[in-house]
Amino acid sequence: LWIIYNMRALQNSVDLCRVFTTNEAVFKDPMLELQRINNELTEKCGVLRPPKWVIADKVVDEFVDPKLQHNSKVRKAEEEKRNMLKDYGRGCIAREFESDYPEASVNRKAEVEMYMMAMSVYCDLENGRAYIPDYEWPDVAHWHRPTKIN
Repeated sequence: LWIIYNMRALQNSVDLCRVFTTNEAVFKDPMLELQRINNELTEKCGVLRPPKWVIADKVVDEFVDPKLQHNSKVRKAEEEKRNMLKDYGRGCIAREFESDYPEASVNRKAEVEMYMMAMSVYCDLENGRAYIPDYEWPDVAHWHRPTKIN
């Protein structure tokens, strides 16, 4: 669903003015990133500036909860210990992950295949390739998966 959601969002907004951000940018400096988004919306996209365009720190702090990023450094360090499945470039790497399925099972193979498909799209979103008009999205609708996943 994540792949389809992103694909449709980009396809259906191709002729619209778009402003992009990242989770990393928002958590790094919420006020600066919010101001940048505000500026792009008003200057690039022609959206009317809100009457009160300075947002209180309290509002930003309530919206951007650093607790949601708990243990992100620990999680990243743990991920880096796992074997690399594929390097998509620019630091975007698909790594092995834990699964409930036995290693050689059909379900495990399907799970890895879907993960690699999602990682390819994720990395293309991160590096900007997914935003080009003729980007080739994975054909999720015709993806051959096991008929029974238990």
